[in-house]
Parts: sequence; structure tokens; C-alpha cells
Amino acid sequence: MNLRPINPNTQHKNEHCLYLGGSGAGKSQAIISNPEIPKKGRILLWDASGDHAGIHTEDKREYLKLLKAGLKRNHFRLAFAGSTIEEYEWWCSVVWAVLDGNYKTHAIAEELSQVCKSAAKASPNSAVLLNQGRKFGLVFHGASQKPQEIAKTYFDQCERKYIGVFRGRNAALMADYLASDITAQDIASLKELQFYYDDGRATSKPVLKKLKYKKPKGVIWK
Repeated sequence: MNLRPINPNTQHKNEHCLYLGGSGAGKSQAIISNPEIPKKGRILLWDASGDHAGIHTEDKREYLKLLKAGLKRNHFRLAFAGSTIEEYEWWCSVVWAVLDGNYKTHAIAEELSQVCKSAAKASPNSAVLLNQGRKFGLVFHGASQKPQEIAKTYFDQCERKYIGVFRGRNAALMADYLASDITAQDIASLKELQFYYDDGRATSKPVLKKLKYKKPKGVIWK
């Protein structure tokens, strides 16, 4: 396994995406329903709850073993079921190490608030991943129900966003984040599996997406 990513390509666009919504909004479903995440490809997950399809393990050695095998065929969908900031930092370093600018690698992280020390700045390895991963083909997908607790780096680097139902102060915060004519009341009125999607382009307005529940298939624990 390389210790650093290879084949930098500055032509890659920033496709990083945040999925934000209160408990039960359907953030994991928004990720599962995202058509830009391939069924087969280079996909690494931080997923302790088994919300996504893929091989899941809590063992670092097993994760690396499975990843090395997947790299040989350039196809893998592997989830590390960690819980601490230190484990998340390790996972970020692994994602960083296998990036290859000749391919897209999708990194999916559930509940970012649990792995952020503060709302000011992302931890070192995650900051490197977010700030420099794009040119090596990284597409980051991060979900959280507590946007006020996640590091500002995620907001700065993730141009695309899915915003689900929030109420109170977080609804107002998300209305400001969308920077459009969508109000806090609009966000508070959303139903489960409804999201405002912003593609990050200044010429586009957020669109309302109504999703259907999809059961994650192929969740395997090792």
C-alpha cells in the first residue's frame, strides 16, 4: 500500500458533499440514493451502524487485508466500524494512502459530529484528506445530525449539500448555509426523506428531492 496518493490530476472537480438533517431525516438514505456513487467502484466507508452495503469490520488489520485485496482489482466497498476520533484519523490516513488520481475514490463518513474535536478545524488527517484529496480523485460524503458540532473545514470543502428537516436554531443555520431564498420555515416543514439539494454552482438554486426508502443490501460483518 502506498503511503501517499499517486497520479495527481488537477482536472478533478470538487464533488465533496454534506448530508445534514435532524435525527430520522434520512441522511443515510440520501447517500444510498445518490446516483453519483457507483454500485461498483472504489468505495471506503466509516460506518459503525451498518447503514451501508459493504464488508464491515472493527479490526484494522482485517480492514487493511481486505483493502489490499480490493486494490488488486481496483474495486472495493469496505466499511470500518470505528467509534473514536483516533480511529477516524487512522481511517482518514488509510483513505489518503490509497488515492489514485486516475480514478475516483468515494469516502463515506457517517455522523461527523462524533469525530470532530471542535467546530473550528478538522483533525489533522481529515483536514489533509478534505483539503488535498480532490486532485487525487477523492469524492467525500459526510453526514451529520448536529451541524453546529462539525468542523468548519467540512463546510468549507464540501460544495454540494443535501439539507433535510431541522427545527429551531439549526433550521435557521441551514437556511443561511444554503444562501438562497429557502427559509428556516421551509426547512422545518420538510418531511422524512425530503431534502433540498444544492449542487454548489452559483447559477443553480437548491432543488427539492423526495426520496424513497432503499434497504441497504449486502451488509457483511467480519
